[in-house]
Amino acid sequence: MSSFLYFYLMKKNIFLASIILFFAGCKATQKVVTTNNENTVNPDKPIATNNSLLWQISGNGIAQPSYLYGTIHIISHDDYFLGKNVKRKLQNSNEVIMEIDLKKMDIGALAQLSILPEGKFIKDYMSDSDYTILQSFMEDSIGIKKSTFENAYGKLKPFFIEQLIFFNYLGQDKESYEENFKKLAEERNIPISGLETYDEQLKFLEEIPLEDQLKSMVKTIKNYTSETEKLGQLVVYYKAQNLTALSKSFEEEEDQALNTKLLDKRNSNWIPKIQSAIKNKSCFIAVGAGHLVGANGLIELLKKQGYTVEPISIN
Repeated sequence: MSSFLYFYLMKKNIFLASIILFFAGCKATQKVVTTNNENTVNPDKPIATNNSLLWQISGNGIAQPSYLYGTIHIISHDDYFLGKNVKRKLQNSNEVIMEIDLKKMDIGALAQLSILPEGKFIKDYMSDSDYTILQSFMEDSIGIKKSTFENAYGKLKPFFIEQLIFFNYLGQDKESYEENFKKLAEERNIPISGLETYDEQLKFLEEIPLEDQLKSMVKTIKNYTSETEKLGQLVVYYKAQNLTALSKSFEEEEDQALNTKLLDKRNSNWIPKIQSAIKNKSCFIAVGAGHLVGANGLIELLKKQGYTVEPISIN
């Protein structure tokens, strides 16, 4: 899956929000962290850099501005931050839109999807040498005994085993932006909706070939240090709101076909839905940060539709 795809998926409900809940047990908090001097920043004035996670959408005949925010679906508690202006824009919106409506998640369907065909185990798809490496890694690095892994976790598809590895890297205390936004919206009785259905998100996971999942999982185990270093660097870029660096990282990803499928095509599908939603009301739209950047990102696609899309301060 690589650290890139982990960052993408866990920032986005594929990032699946349900994967976050199913495996990570994230908690909803309201920690607000300021990173600028809010006394000298006009929260509604465009800032002189494109490196911001918060963007204002205006023009093109819409009645009032809407806001686009880039998330990372799961992040360690220590790295989590939420600017005051982000919270303010969400609480003053008429609708909160995320990749999926978290209230309509089906954990049972996810659990079923995570399991290999009946009677099959991960070792049935691997060479003896690679399986030995996997067992040893899960025991030494994750703390799952070989017998426990073989009888329980060994029934999981490679994608889900790989997520366990990355979740372990993030530590015990994790945060979900989507869960926190859901809580904030519910406190104000703000409607919540999704750009995709839960079934559509599951379909994206189902379409990742098992062979590709295996290759990615084995690569992560054999190159654990370098893969987690990449993930750590992506988190650094995210915390710095450095969309330029994030975009470059995504462009350098080896599997551009997957990048196109998971980012570009979905972005294109979302544009008509966003246009319809923001026409007569102010919406707070929160999606994985990877969806914002690049020539086929939501920012550029909205501009092509005639909207003014400008970065504003998170504080």
